This record gives sequence, structure tokens and C-alpha cells, in this order.
Amino acid sequence: MIVAYHAVFTTYGTWLPNDPRGSYSKEIYNDQLRLLGEIKYGRQIPPPKKLLLNFYSEAIPVLGRPAFFINDHTRPIVAAGFMTAVQRLDIKVGACAIMNDHIHVLVLRSRYRVEYIVNQLKGAATLVLKLKHSPWTRGCWKVFIDDTEVLKAAIKYINANPENAGMSAQNWDFVKPLTDIFRCRADNG
Repeated sequence: MIVAYHAVFTTYGTWLPNDPRGSYSKEIYNDQLRLLGEIKYGRQIPPPKKLLLNFYSEAIPVLGRPAFFINDHTRPIVAAGFMTAVQRLDIKVGACAIMNDHIHVLVLRSRYRVEYIVNQLKGAATLVLKLKHSPWTRGCWKVFIDDTEVLKAAIKYINANPENAGMSAQNWDFVKPLTDIFRCRADNG
């Protein structure tokens, strides 16, 4: 039985479907972007930095709008939007890493589909950022977790992401420690 979901979603223009690093995209919606290469499905061996820079120097001019990066100023704003959605949906979040160009979030199973939850997180963050256009790409990548050990490993992986990228550790008010999550599940039957 599925106990949780690990979802990953990216900001607009920062990890394109045909990115040399690979992606979990299945389609390229921009015809001009399609000309820059095929989708390399799944994570790839990290390409040389020069190849990645060349790809993005060609890709940026064909995007519909500028790429959106989360920074130290916007990160807590995004988190505030997420908190609004988490509270409104009354869902349990076991881990969340708000990176510069993507989000990792682990959500315990609820009455909502994970795709719906991700869309609610994106929408709430977009509102508090007061942006005209959504800063998010379509959809998300998701892993269905059906084992406690995998759940613990996913939480550890998500929590390590910021520090592995040279950022400070992240602690968001809407994230509940694993012990609190399982206590809530036991209390609710």
C-alpha cells in the first residue's frame, strides 16, 4: 500500500525536457526547443559544463519568457505559499527542499492525488510571489513509496539536498518530523 509520495517539480526554463543532464519529460511543447535535441529520458551522466552552457545559451532565446530561479529572498515566500496549501488541504509533509531551480517534497498519502497536491503547492506559491505567469513547469516527477525504509531514505535524501548543493539546511514550519507523522497516522487509525 502506498504510504507517501516523493514529488519533484521544476521552475520554468531551468531544466528543459531535452536538457543534456536528462529529464523525465515525455514531450517537448516548444517547436524551436525541439530543434536543439531529443529528450534523454532519465538522469544522464553529468555532461561537461561547457556542453550544458552551450545548450542553455541556445535554449534561452527560444523560451516564451525568462527562466525563474528561486533565491534566498524568494525561498521563504515560496515556503509561505506551500504552508497555505498544506494547511488548506490538511496534508502531512515529511520533507521539503526548496532548491534554486526545483522542489523536492514528500507528502503522506491523503485523499488527494499527488498531482493535485503539487498543483495546489504551485498555485499557492505563485499567488504569494505575486507573479503574472506561473514560475513552474507543467507536471511533476513522482515516486510512490510503499515501504517505511524507503520512506526514511527519501526523507533523508530530500533533507540532504540543500546542503549537498552548498546551501544552508532548510526547516519549514509545514514539515513534520517522521515521528510526528507516524504518531498522527496511528492516532487517526
